[in-house]
Amino acid sequence: MLLFIFVTFSCDSYLEEVPQNKLKPSTVTDYRELLNFGYITDKRIMPYIEALGDDVGFFEEDKMAGLNSGTTVPDAGDLYISAYMYDLSHEESLGSDVAFSNFYQSIYYANLVINNIENSLSVIITDDMQEYKDNYKGEAYALRAFSYFYLVNLYGQHFDPATASTDFGVPIITDTNTEDKAYPRSTVKEVYDMIKADLEEAVSLMEANPINKTNKLLFNLQNTLALQSRVALYMQEWDSTIETATKLLDSNSSVFNLSNLGYLYNLSNDYNFDIFRYGTDYLDISNDNVIFCSGATENIPILSIWPTATTFSVSKDLADIYEEGDIRRYYFIGTHERVLYGVTSSKLSLIKNKENTPIATNAAYRTFQGYSRVLRVEEVLLNRAEAYAQKGELALAINDLNTIRVKKFDPNYYEDLIEANFTQETLINYIYDERRRELCFEGQRWFDLKRTTRPEMFRVGYNGREAHILKDDPRYVLQIPEDELSVNPNIVAAPR
Repeated sequence: MLLFIFVTFSCDSYLEEVPQNKLKPSTVTDYRELLNFGYITDKRIMPYIEALGDDVGFFEEDKMAGLNSGTTVPDAGDLYISAYMYDLSHEESLGSDVAFSNFYQSIYYANLVINNIENSLSVIITDDMQEYKDNYKGEAYALRAFSYFYLVNLYGQHFDPATASTDFGVPIITDTNTEDKAYPRSTVKEVYDMIKADLEEAVSLMEANPINKTNKLLFNLQNTLALQSRVALYMQEWDSTIETATKLLDSNSSVFNLSNLGYLYNLSNDYNFDIFRYGTDYLDISNDNVIFCSGATENIPILSIWPTATTFSVSKDLADIYEEGDIRRYYFIGTHERVLYGVTSSKLSLIKNKENTPIATNAAYRTFQGYSRVLRVEEVLLNRAEAYAQKGELALAINDLNTIRVKKFDPNYYEDLIEANFTQETLINYIYDERRRELCFEGQRWFDLKRTTRPEMFRVGYNGREAHILKDDPRYVLQIPEDELSVNPNIVAAPR
């Protein structure tokens, strides 16, 4: 019994201690351990995600010079230049893309629990532990939905209700058979229908069988509702988005409060970088508004704080869309100016993950430095606001926006948004910008661009090389890793 309690309720570290070779799981505890192993807790698996969007800038002059030779040396951002330049595959400079295999590994463990936990043995003689079996099964459904959400948004087409039944998605796998199979792509509709059904089953099972899970690295009822609101938004199911978001917000409406920090985080202190980089991590797992965390931040080393360590920085376009008095501008983005080897460098550096910012060493790049894939209350409010706006209920949308904004502005500058200043179209565009401001560098910008406008973008890389992505360009779908395409021809490469 003590072992069971420890496995169920211990903190972050146990997720890394799950046995990988348990070939014959039999008890509820065995399946709990296997499900733990399905979570991606401290890995960077898609570090190219921000290079694809428009929130990073590229400055060739920041290319690091050799200490004495005067020649250039490999740059921390070089791995992601193929993603930034929209080459035929982001693997051209990166090497193997491991997101595909990691998410399918998560799906494997989720399937293992979904398909088998019902027949597992109790570890409590006087109790069949059915509520634990059902709750963990619900958790497994949520984990599988989470993994398929990322897979289809990376390697499949965006969800369009008019074409989803024919647009290509990713393979659906629901068994744990280890035989080699050639899995074809399912349609976008089939993938999203499965995600939706999994989340509905997850909510149903966890509601009927409540178990207190204080560890935010695990799916529980609250963060599953948050994910459900995101999926409904992507599917353009506005009523469902509102319903699930409201259900979550009724139990947790915490918003991270920056409004009392205007005296420090402002334009006049913009260059006080070494102070700005410390404080409370905006995405810290202990924050009340943060309800789920998965995977180490993907922003290292592409957005290292050291100007000479990477040619990438925070985009000035992003910095400029923050309104006057919006403390997020300076809480998320610091201006770092220093002289190294006689060269003066000044650039916008990401400091959203406070206290976890690495020094410019390869060792630091391999260490855990906070999270970037999170579910939190602000996103749920933005999901609901967008759904309200799409339905023409502007006042309700604006109310959700103001609920966020009042906690992010210096009170000396803050003014409520009012309905009279918006049309439906301008409000929806404002919400898109607010998502960009609030959710920057959390792996969401590329997905938001893809699901909404898929705009034309233009870039210049090394030696003046130009890159141009057209509106609705097929490169908004990433190429499935070459390792997979070579062994599974039925999966079919994405068009270019």
